[in-house]
Amino acid sequence: MRVVGVTHPLGAPVTSFDIDHGCHPRVTLFDHGYVPVRPLAAVKSADDIVFTWLVREVSVADQRPPERHTVYVSTPDETPRRYQRIGAYALVVSQRGILGTVNSRLTGAPGTWALPGGGVDPDESPADAVLREIYEETGQEVVLDRVLSLESEHWVGRSLAGRLEDFHALRVVYGAICKTPSDPVVHDVGGSTERADWVPARAWRKLHWTNSSRNLLAQYARKLSRPISP
Repeated sequence: MRVVGVTHPLGAPVTSFDIDHGCHPRVTLFDHGYVPVRPLAAVKSADDIVFTWLVREVSVADQRPPERHTVYVSTPDETPRRYQRIGAYALVVSQRGILGTVNSRLTGAPGTWALPGGGVDPDESPADAVLREIYEETGQEVVLDRVLSLESEHWVGRSLAGRLEDFHALRVVYGAICKTPSDPVVHDVGGSTERADWVPARAWRKLHWTNSSRNLLAQYARKLSRPISP
């Protein structure tokens, strides 16, 4: 994935870089002398995905974002497999609330709630991927409203298959609207989603969400959960 920074929505790039394995895009952007203001787009370009941020120059008051990853102890003769995964997710709102999914036993956090989404296939754009995943996991048809964020998580640990992995997750996050919400149906039976449901906007904090989903909801749920015309 490549990050492009512009100081005007129609301006020329002032910075551009590939996201190296394990590197947080906001940290790298800061090291290039810029701070993200808001995301503008995430598009498929040739064999790459380009994420564009509206940026401003770093000021003396700005602090470098922290770099976080969790390392688990491994045996000395074991080398972790490096794997960078690009995913696309959405915070979907409707008259019925916020769309959530429940992780199945095939995941590392069974029973937890999460925002719908999943991995981007090689021939997909992030937008196409998240629309496909939302339908597979919930049966809902939605309209993407905006790009909300580019999230990054990096850790070393064991996969469900028992492999030691140096795993870097990059997630393009969208805001979306469902104008004709229905009772969610999981079409991808036997996958990572056990079930899905609409969660009342005022009640989402009562559920056990994954850390990444809870952080996104805390930032954006109130902004997106505005009255929606049918």
